[in-house]
Amino acid sequence: MLDRLVPLLMPLVTRDIGAAARQVGRDGILYAAMAFLGLTGFALVVAGSVVWLSSLIGIGPALLAVAGAIMLPIPIILGLMAAWHRAEKKRKEQDAVAELIRLGVTALVPVLLRSPGTFMMVAAGIIAFMILMPDKQEEKDQGPA
Repeated sequence: MLDRLVPLLMPLVTRDIGAAARQVGRDGILYAAMAFLGLTGFALVVAGSVVWLSSLIGIGPALLAVAGAIMLPIPIILGLMAAWHRAEKKRKEQDAVAELIRLGVTALVPVLLRSPGTFMMVAAGIIAFMILMPDKQEEKDQGPA
């Protein structure tokens, strides 16, 4: 067990921890400064938009318009995230099925090679399945009855 862990732990043990900490600290400070400046700029843009729109349409409608413009991307982002999660879940399910098939074939091939009778039964079953399997294209062409 330990012989498997040593190669994984060697890069961590031999790394200069001080240099890594300085790099993380420097990057963290820069990211914090960018976040602060970005949020400050966003707040000023929102305030400026409200002030400018309030001179045109009044303070109440200006606040509603700016709040609506800020909140409009939220459902769009949530919809995109849901679509991405569904696609990722579908991909993981397909990967799991492919892995299961691969494991089944890997376990089945040695048995089939040792037993010609079993090989013939499996081949006949696959051929029968392919002959009797409904064609998806024909179902699409016919449409609902």
